[in-house]
Amino acid sequence: MGLAFGLFVLLNAGRPFGGPAAPPLPPDRGLPAELPATAPREPGGNGVVLLVFDGFAPSMVEANDTPSLDRIRREGAWSHHMVPAFPTVSLVNGFTIGTGCRPARHGILSNRFLDGEGRLFSHGRDADWLLGCQLLHEVATAQGVCTATRGWYGAYSKTHGRLSTTADPDSIWRDYPVDPERVAGVIEALDLPPEERPELILSFFLGTDDLAHFHGMDSPEARAAVDGVDAAIGAVMQAIERNGLRERYALLVTTDHGMRAVTHLVNAERILRKRDVEADVVASGTTAFVYLDDPSTLDVDARKLSGHEAFDVIRADAPPSWCRLGTSRRAPDIVLSARPPYFIEDRGRFPWYARWLTVLGPETIAVGERLRATHGYAPDTPGMHGVFYAWGAGVAQGREIDRIDAVDVHPTAARLLGIRPGTPLDGRARDEVFAAR
Repeated sequence: MGLAFGLFVLLNAGRPFGGPAAPPLPPDRGLPAELPATAPREPGGNGVVLLVFDGFAPSMVEANDTPSLDRIRREGAWSHHMVPAFPTVSLVNGFTIGTGCRPARHGILSNRFLDGEGRLFSHGRDADWLLGCQLLHEVATAQGVCTATRGWYGAYSKTHGRLSTTADPDSIWRDYPVDPERVAGVIEALDLPPEERPELILSFFLGTDDLAHFHGMDSPEARAAVDGVDAAIGAVMQAIERNGLRERYALLVTTDHGMRAVTHLVNAERILRKRDVEADVVASGTTAFVYLDDPSTLDVDARKLSGHEAFDVIRADAPPSWCRLGTSRRAPDIVLSARPPYFIEDRGRFPWYARWLTVLGPETIAVGERLRATHGYAPDTPGMHGVFYAWGAGVAQGREIDRIDAVDVHPTAARLLGIRPGTPLDGRARDEVFAAR
């Protein structure tokens, strides 16, 4: 049994399992081919470079030498309490950062979920999956800002094509270039002549995520990844200064979630079978979304699932304040939210030879050294907070910020750019980030 799960992790690390996702959704938002300008840009707006490094946890920064981030702490504003949205996984928070909205509004509820018609979302970045809200590069482009996206969330729409001025070729997430190539692309954009240079550059990086997952947060591999992240940030800072842009561009660095150690997999489908709960289960990270065959059995089924040592049961009709998944058809009837050190994945992410575990296997499976760390827990669970760093034009100097939410990044970047943020909006521009005018 341990061997089967070991093969599952080692052979499929970083890949979506269970075959391709269902066909893309029709455009829910009705995106026009050309977005009209919503407001003139304010005089004196700055350029912004926003970099997101996957799984870059504060504890990993604090345990390593990070000269570039040390410099930002002296010369800019920063926080080691960037609070992600729940579930604290990548796609939820990539779109939360990009829109300034919580999942209940933008509709990306996890790395994997069902849309209400049986279609599976699996690590997609197509803007057509959004139910509402406007992406930062959309509103910036509409207001006359030259924008560039590199592996960014919602950079493309299947129905309307590229949504920024320039973008990488549309591709699935695992085909994106490795981080050194991505850094080179950001620097190349900054080195362009002024008339061609983007004023908003958005880029996603693999960061420390996979290496922390499979080697551990304090492993030599993860430490090397931290070194790489810090070097990438330093290279972008040097490019800004080399091109004389220190007084004209702001650099924002953040992440989609933190990370913490795990030891056991929750076999969610096996648990539902044993308790006679009839439902579809879609799980990722540390959460299982339970879509009941008959929603009228919610009371009974919630009681059947309650009391397990490995997870909390969250009812759709009575969620805690930090669980903002909304009431769309995508929202599950029940969420199983794992408690550390447990995590959850569904059968769709198991290879065929390990799927028997969901029928006859134990309720929890020790993973030993095959998986060391993960994320997805409630936002204030120790280890789930991320980093936020700001440096350059319009940014305060030497200021630590107690706490900043992922939804605040979009409006904060919009203020630095001198543009109107998207609507609707759940976040706010954080005054602590800005230098006194």
